[in-house]
Amino acid sequence: MRFYKELYMSPSIRDKRRQIIWKLRTGRPQPTIYVITLAKNSDLFEIYHSAMLKQRYFRRKENSPYIVGVAGGYHSAVELVIDMLTDVWKATDGYDIKAFFEGNGGISC
Repeated sequence: MRFYKELYMSPSIRDKRRQIIWKLRTGRPQPTIYVITLAKNSDLFEIYHSAMLKQRYFRRKENSPYIVGVAGGYHSAVELVIDMLTDVWKATDGYDIKAFFEGNGGISC
């Protein structure tokens, strides 16, 4: 599992950042947490419930998600995606999401 260095987080969970990341890495249950990842296909982002990351598919290195945002609820995740798209547009005058996130801030393993 890889995390964006400047991870986007919804305001309601920012103060629990370390605890949430630790729980995501160790597979602890978090019923209200959703993660936003870069899409593997031509889509921009994918939103997953944190329990989805427990599946064997995501444990393989080649399927490891690149998490760019964490939210405390689905609606917060959608709002966070809108904020991310706005930031990308302001920085690049376009929507080259993958280039923005891989080149701007890098990856934290």
